[in-house]
Formats: sequence, C-alpha cells, structure tokens
Amino acid sequence: MGNFRSVEFLRSLVNEIVIVSWVLIVIFWLARWQGIADAQRDAGQNSTLPVVALITPEEKFAVGRKLDDIFADPSLKGYRIIGVGVARRRHRGLFDDLRGREDNDISNPKQPRVWRLLLERGGWIYLFRALPPNAKPDELPSVLAIQESEKGHIIIRSPEVSKTSSPDL
Repeated sequence: MGNFRSVEFLRSLVNEIVIVSWVLIVIFWLARWQGIADAQRDAGQNSTLPVVALITPEEKFAVGRKLDDIFADPSLKGYRIIGVGVARRRHRGLFDDLRGREDNDISNPKQPRVWRLLLERGGWIYLFRALPPNAKPDELPSVLAIQESEKGHIIIRSPEVSKTSSPDL
C-alpha cells in the first residue's frame, strides 16, 4: 500500500512539473512577443520614450551642432575611429549618417529625425534616433552612448517633437 502511494505521488509530481513547465514556456513566449512589440513601437514614431535635446561640453562629444553656429560641422581633429578594416566604409558611413543630422527635424514627414532618450545609467546617457514611418520591420536604430561630464550637461525632455522653430536659430 505504501509503495502504491509513492508511485501515485511521483506520478502526480511529474504531471505537475510538466504542467508548470508548459505554463512557464507560454508565459516566456508571450513576454518575448510583447517585448518585441514594445521595442518596435518605441523605436518608431509612436514611442512612449521622451524626445530629447542634449547639450554637453564640446570636448566630451565628437558630433553635434555648436549652439552659437548650428550650421558648422564639428571639427574631428584629434578623434580616432575603431572598427575600420574590411567594413571601414560601413562604419564610417554610420558616423557620416549621424554627422550633419544631429537635430530633431520633422520637416520631411517621410524621413523625420527624432532623438529619444533610451536610458540614463551609471554616468552614461543612451540616445537613439527613432525610425521613420517607412522603416522595415527588422530595421534597428543605432544607439549613442554619451559619458556624462564633470562640467555637466543639459537634457531637455519633451513628450513630443517641438513643432515650431525659434526665430533666433
């Protein structure tokens, strides 16, 4: 009789382990699909992440517009690049794609440029340029990691892109 109860207990234990495993697998896949959907939404035009403008000391950031002359490209004197070689053109192209397009600009609805704040952690600020409305489903945005400075920085956060431009600029 005691042997029969042990077998029944083990059988019910195995059944419960199988059921719990299936439930955990289903929850994992549902969370994965929801995470992908949230990431695609936040990379696009309907993002819930804040639109940002970052103002940082010049010596800490190789790209970006000067506040007093937004039409001048930043000087790259004294900067180096890693990731050159066979893919040199591609890596340089990523940098050139960023350079000259650092501002938020919604004047072209097919290719708007909107910078969003991804994360601020451990002395680093992570920004990304939102994908345009016609982006492919598998397209991923590039992320910029900017180290915070001792001199400080200014981050202007907004729920949406400013629709008017300042007459001073």
